[in-house]
Amino acid sequence: MKQSADAWWPVGAWVIVILALTGFQLPSLVGASGSQLDKLVHFGMYFGLGWTLARAGRISGIRTALAVTGLIAAGIAFAGLDELLQRWVPRRVPDMNDWLADVAGLVTAYTLYAARWRRRWQSGAGRA
Repeated sequence: MKQSADAWWPVGAWVIVILALTGFQLPSLVGASGSQLDKLVHFGMYFGLGWTLARAGRISGIRTALAVTGLIAAGIAFAGLDELLQRWVPRRVPDMNDWLADVAGLVTAYTLYAARWRRRWQSGAGRA
């Protein structure tokens, strides 16, 4: 049980960071809404979430296609909720392109983590 709890706390921490950043008007150095830099920030934040979700799923023994799909779907739904919450933050607006960058980051990270883990597992290497 402890191993499973240790697997999921990074996901929770990452979600808190994302929600905290959603609640604030970010400094102009991050870039105006709609800029390429803004999309890179969205991609990066959700890359982190995707990586932690993949890691937690692997450590917790989530292996079936349905369960993996559920984890990814939960991350995508959270990204959508995160964008919608911006509606109530002054000077921030929900943006479909931001959500697409979020989804791209999440799915990219999950895919890369799964590929990395699969190679290590097949070669008999330890946990990562």
